[in-house]
Amino acid sequence: MPYINIRLNTKLDSNQKSQLSIKTTDLMNTIMGKRREVTVVHIQEDAPEQWAINSLTLNSENPTAAYVDIKVTQNTNTPVEKAAMLAQTIMMLQEVVGALQEACYVVITDVPANSWGYNGKTQAARAASKLL
Repeated sequence: MPYINIRLNTKLDSNQKSQLSIKTTDLMNTIMGKRREVTVVHIQEDAPEQWAINSLTLNSENPTAAYVDIKVTQNTNTPVEKAAMLAQTIMMLQEVVGALQEACYVVITDVPANSWGYNGKTQAARAASKLL
């Protein structure tokens, strides 16, 4: 049940948004082994002036700033898979939106199965019902 929030300090056109959704879903499937049909990608666009790096407010002349938050069920991915996902996410962002700030972050959060729900059931309950 991955949820990916891509937050950028720029406005994207519809093609860029589509590419981010498609490529992020592809990466989650091929690298992290997540099913496409339950992968959610949420793109948030902010004005450049809402971001600051080293206490300096950014503007539209600066490279794009990005923060990507990926939530997955705890213990479903290896450190190698996570490292590959981190690297490939930055490469994908560069391909779709162009130059990025050096201080761009991708965070993969492992959510405990008893704290992560899908369609009204925890991941722990869903996994237990598959064993029956």
